Amino acid sequence: MRFYPTRCPATVLIALALLAPVAARCDGGGFVQCRPGPWGRIQYQTIYLSAPDTILDEFPLPQPQSIWSFPNSNADAVQALLLKVGIEKDVCDRLLADHRSKRDEEGNLSLYPTLADVEALKPEVRTALYRELAKSPMNVFHHDPAYIPGGNLDEWLVGTNLPDSAVQVIRKLAWKDGNTMMFSDFRALLSLATSDSEARRWLKVLTRTRAVIAFLKVDGTDNLPVLKRYWSANFNRNDSLPLLKAMSDLPGGGVIDLTHLLPPIPRRLAYAYTTPDLDRMGQVPNCHWTSLNFFNYTRQNIFLNLKLAASQVLEDYDTVTDQATFGDILFFLDKDGGAYHSCVYLADDLVFTKNGENNVMPWIITRLDDVKELYMHDHPGAAIQVYRRRWPVESN
Repeated sequence: MRFYPTRCPATVLIALALLAPVAARCDGGGFVQCRPGPWGRIQYQTIYLSAPDTILDEFPLPQPQSIWSFPNSNADAVQALLLKVGIEKDVCDRLLADHRSKRDEEGNLSLYPTLADVEALKPEVRTALYRELAKSPMNVFHHDPAYIPGGNLDEWLVGTNLPDSAVQVIRKLAWKDGNTMMFSDFRALLSLATSDSEARRWLKVLTRTRAVIAFLKVDGTDNLPVLKRYWSANFNRNDSLPLLKAMSDLPGGGVIDLTHLLPPIPRRLAYAYTTPDLDRMGQVPNCHWTSLNFFNYTRQNIFLNLKLAASQVLEDYDTVTDQATFGDILFFLDKDGGAYHSCVYLADDLVFTKNGENNVMPWIITRLDDVKELYMHDHPGAAIQVYRRRWPVESN
């Protein structure tokens, strides 16, 4: 297996036969009921997390001027591309005639559209152009856009308290690639801010990440041995067994936050952002580091090395074709078999993941469909393979 550096791209859903579809419904309190299974009775609520100020304050605000960069290109090639995606010739000529639109020493050409130019793009033109811009990390906000899960802009904006002017810009400039909705025009949005503090508050909104808070209901009617077997990974990790027993013994039972059933490392990381001690490793922990450390009592930072991480999978994990179970790693494989993302299966449609190798992405419990929508769009022929840890056999 080969591992790739991870980022936070966008995606389209594909079928996954190993994971049964969710049969969910919402209760009056906004809870979604998971499909029954060996994991017990789980319900969850959807939440949105935004990166904390302590992290965002370390990032310099981008300049409000929109920039379209084309690596290793020239004026003729860029004009041909712009015309191909549907931009009018007079607009192309004006952008290329701008005195700032010159090739740099490395042969890269950048254009500087006005806010009016950006707003004037038709939806189909914006999608075609931004797909091209997303291919280069020079276009940082196209390469790693704000992702609006489920394409539900109204839900994503709830509680943001953005002014109408900012909301209208987001509504107008959000773009769709297949079923995935994204926002890339950070610079255009920030050009409307009236102060540094307002710009930073808007930037915070654009880090919103959808997650779920999940709970397990336990009482005397549950098959406790089945629950114990499931949440201990077939009794290979017994941390949560006393809690399950204690809750089932309560009169009328109780409700357990799912994070309390996770092993120590994911329990500590869930819904949190990168801390200084993790920053000092020289590389932000990624999805593979997260997945391979799931069952460990102490974190193994060698998994930041992609070759060593791949070696660990080959040595200590088996591929499985049956139903995924608690703690299994779901590897997202491209058409050549390279692993470009991974997450850990929890129950039903819920997984534990870190989406993206950057400080503004937290560790979360979320729906597998959200992860698939995020990571499978720009990987034609991609598939998901389930890997299960090979536990040592105890001798008598």
